[in-house]
This record gives sequence, structure tokens and C-alpha cells, in this order.
Amino acid sequence: MRRKNLMAALLCTFAMTAASIAPMAVMAEETETVTEAAETSAEEETQSEEAQTEDTQEDADGEAQTDTEADGETEALPERPDYQALDYVTLGEYKGLTVADQPIEVTEDQIDEVVRQNIQLSDAMETVTEGAVEDGDTANIDYEGKLNGEAFDGGTAKGYDLVIGSDSFIDGFEDGLIGVAVGETIDLPLTFPENYGNADLAGKEVVFTVTVNEIKRMPELTDELASTISDGEYTDVAGYRDSVRTDLEAQAQEQRDTMLKSDLLTQVAGNSKINEYPQEMVDYGVANMDSYYRSMAEQYSMDFEEFLSSFMGLTEEDFSEQLVMAAQQNLQQELYLKAIAETEGIEVTDEDLAAAAQDFGFETAEEFIAAYGEDVVRISVLQDKTLDFLLDNAVIEEAQADTEGEEGETEAAEAQTEAPADEPEEADSEVQTEAVTEAATEEQTAAE
Repeated sequence: MRRKNLMAALLCTFAMTAASIAPMAVMAEETETVTEAAETSAEEETQSEEAQTEDTQEDADGEAQTDTEADGETEALPERPDYQALDYVTLGEYKGLTVADQPIEVTEDQIDEVVRQNIQLSDAMETVTEGAVEDGDTANIDYEGKLNGEAFDGGTAKGYDLVIGSDSFIDGFEDGLIGVAVGETIDLPLTFPENYGNADLAGKEVVFTVTVNEIKRMPELTDELASTISDGEYTDVAGYRDSVRTDLEAQAQEQRDTMLKSDLLTQVAGNSKINEYPQEMVDYGVANMDSYYRSMAEQYSMDFEEFLSSFMGLTEEDFSEQLVMAAQQNLQQELYLKAIAETEGIEVTDEDLAAAAQDFGFETAEEFIAAYGEDVVRISVLQDKTLDFLLDNAVIEEAQADTEGEEGETEAAEAQTEAPADEPEEADSEVQTEAVTEAATEEQTAAE
């Protein structure tokens, strides 16, 4: 999983625009959606090109052999250049750095939540045809929200599955359904919070008319149910819950390592200096990003100039300038880690490649390389191996608990999740637009 997170980041380097060295897991999350969009766009383009019959393979570093059309001509993306990072980087201290470690703790509530999710995914919930909604039930509902007697956009849905107690809707919505019987319709007079994301609804009094269609209730976890939801791997409740705990601890350990490595990379960046960027790699990154955004324009059936203006507010000249800065930013992490690897003699072995292939579900390294390209795989594994080296040579101190900060984060998270369906499709579009804009326009800043 550790290598998989790093690979996901490298496979779409043009999407990484963080000013500082970002955590591997965070970068993976940021790039997965963009990678999928790029792959989808490339597939659609390939299907529509009647003159071309050759299969093309896309790897996220762009060194893929994906073709793009410019001025009616097909232009293949360049291969990934090779270079010596120490020709461009002056390294500072990178061994013996101190990082604060948060203890790993898995609670019974966390285990209960995973069990609940697995029961839901296994379609093992009990359907209640008579009775009323209780806390923890999943109520299938139809609802319509009205402001001043008029239905407002995004406030209506049918057949919506709502987990009572999930706090996914505004205050009072879920509590108001407790005690409502199957088939019953109720009016819920509610008030949107003052800080609600939609200014037209923030602080406004509304009425939701809700009908409970069906109730699904969480069954008691028995040995039989534990066997069912684990596909027979565990035949008793205790063994199954222990397995959930083990998985959660492994995930927590991975997150802990990711955060520690992120901290170490930030320190390395602060101690070191990039004197200049390898021009061939900058050109390579620019070509990849340009190709990606042109494919996005085609996906939206837009002229490229129109796409840049509508989604980014940029001219082609401004866009080209921003690509150079983005390409340089995307190189920062690789330059630091590659320079350390060159200094310490860290190299990628056949065993490293085989292990990475296993992490990705490939039987052999050859299959792994065939899928992503050897250069991409090797630079990915090299960076991951160098991160392990930094962690192995770090001084790890136990961090002090910050209960006030945790409470603040919890309140912020609760405020953010307070929302009934308010035009989800439109909201997703806005988020995608912002991501595209940030990816191409955010200026380069010094790594903190």
C-alpha cells in the first residue's frame, strides 16, 4: 500500500501542484480522480479516431504513448528523460532529523463502524416493514424542501437512503425522523445554519416534507453473520472483530508513516536548495500537462482557447507560463529524494520491483513494468525506498496530545458535513472546475 500510494502520485505528476512536499497518501487522493478523468478522456479519443488503430497505453507520468492531436497532426508524448539530481540540488541535513510521532490507537467505536459498513455492503441489513424509525436505522425516504412555500434547487430527492445519526443532513432533519412509521409523511420545519455553503439558504427557515418508504436496521452481529460478511474467513464474532482491529491498526500505521515521511521531506526541503531545474524534465512535464488539458478540452467538446478561458480564466500564453512553474513544482520532491538516493547509493533492485509488483496485484515485475513503463516504475520505487531510508535514520519523538485542536477539528468537520442534498451534481462540477484551475494557475512557492 505504501508503494501504491507513491505510484499513484507519480503516475499523474501533472496534477501535483502543492507548494510544499505533500504526503504520499494525500497526493494519491489528489491524483486518483484526475488520473481516472485522463484515462477516460484518452479512451474516448482513441475510440473516435477512425484513422488510428494502434492501441496506446497511458501511464500517469505521461510517458505513456497516448497520442494527442494538434493542428490536425498526431504528436506522441516524449519519453521520460534521465538526469543526475545532484547536478541541480545542494543537499542539507537529511539524516538524524527529528519528527513527532502520534501513538496508534484503535477504539471499539471504530471497529463497530467498520462492522456496520461491512454489514451494509453485504446487503445483510434487516428490512423493517412495520414499526418506526430508530437511531442507527437506514431510512429510505422521499423528501422535498421548500423555502417560502417554493421548492428550492437541490432540496428534493426520492428513494434516498439516510443513516439516522450520521449527521449528514442539517440539524433536526434526522432527529425529526425518529419515531416516524413506515409509509408516514411528516413536515420538518428547520433552519439552515448561518455558515451554510449556499448563501441563498444560509440562515433561512425551510420546511422539508419527508415520507419514510422503508427502514433497514442493523442486525446483531452473530457468528453466522460474521461468517457471511467475511466470506467464510472467520466463523465467530471474536475472530472477525480481531481481524477488523488488525486491519485498522495496519491502516493507522500506514497513515502514521506517511505523516512522518511528509514531515521529514518538509525538513529536507527546508535544509536543501534546488539551484536550477533540469530543463529536459521541465519540458517533459509541460508536454504532459499540455496534453492532459487538451484532452480535457476535447472531453468537454470545447476549443482549447475557449476551454482555458472558461475553466481557468487564462490565455494560451498565460497558460504556458503557468505550466512551466507547475512542472518545476512537480519536480521538487523527486529532485530531493533522487539526490539523497544518489548520495547514499540507494538503488532499485529486482527484489524491490517484485515487491512493488505484488503491492499492485501483479504476479511479476515484468507485468508491472509492462503496465506502467519501466522508467515510471523505477523512479517511483526509488523515491519510496529513499523515504524508508529517511524514516529509518530519523529521531522519532512521541507527540503531545492536542485535545483542544482535536475538538476544533471535530467541530469544523461537523459544520462541513451539515447539508441535505443541495444540487450535488452541480457542486461536483464546481469542485472539478476549481481543481483544474488550481492545477494550472497556482504559483510556485518555497517549500516550508
